This record gives sequence, C-alpha cells and structure tokens, in this order.
Amino acid sequence: MEKVLNLILNKLESLDHKVDSMDKRLDALDQKVSSMDKRLVALDQKVSSMDKRLTADLQRHEDLIQQLIQSVAATNVKMNEMNEKLSAIDAKADQVIEQIADLKESAISRHDLAYYDQKISEHSRQIYKLNNQ
Repeated sequence: MEKVLNLILNKLESLDHKVDSMDKRLDALDQKVSSMDKRLVALDQKVSSMDKRLTADLQRHEDLIQQLIQSVAATNVKMNEMNEKLSAIDAKADQVIEQIADLKESAISRHDLAYYDQKISEHSRQIYKLNNQ
C-alpha cells in the first residue's frame, strides 16, 4: 500500500510540476497578449490621429477647391465683360479706320498743295500783269 501511495504521490508531484509549467506558460502568454493589446491600443491611437489629420486635410483641400471654383467663376465673368468691351473697342476701331480711309481720300496731298500753290502763283502773276497794263 505504501508503494501505491508513493506512486500516487509521484504522479501528483509530476502533475504539480506540469501544472506549474503550464501556469508559467499561461503567464508568458498573458504577458504577450497584454503587450500585443498595448501595441494595438497604440496603433489605434495612431490611426485615430492620422484619421483626424486626414479629415482636416481633406476639409482644407475641399475649402481650397471651393475657393478655386469661385475664383474661376469670377474670372470667367470678368473675361466675358472684357470680351464685350473688346468687341466694342474693335467696332470703334473699325469705324475709326473707315473714317481715316475716308479722310485720306478727301484730304489734299502735299503734291496737290504744291500744284495749287503753283497755280495761285501763276494766277497772281497774271492778275498783276493785267493790272499793270
């Protein structure tokens, strides 16, 4: 009977060592899980921080795009106004060119003035001769 008790005691001690070994393994696993949990919390915080920054950046870009759209629209309005003004200026320039062409046609040239000056001088001489006769 003593042998049986010793065998049971040995088996109990063996089981106790195995339980201690498993307990140590569980502690090690628990530490690893805790470490991984801390890392996951840190990663979650980093992701949240990055999400906030990304959201802020996206909002800022959206605001800039809206400003750009408004600026382009205002520029288009100004360009249309300028195009209308340029069209009016072009029309006036065409009128001025036509008027200048008309003036050139009706204006006396230097050659014409020299001719008329010569004729006036000849007439003046003729009148002088007639008066002196």
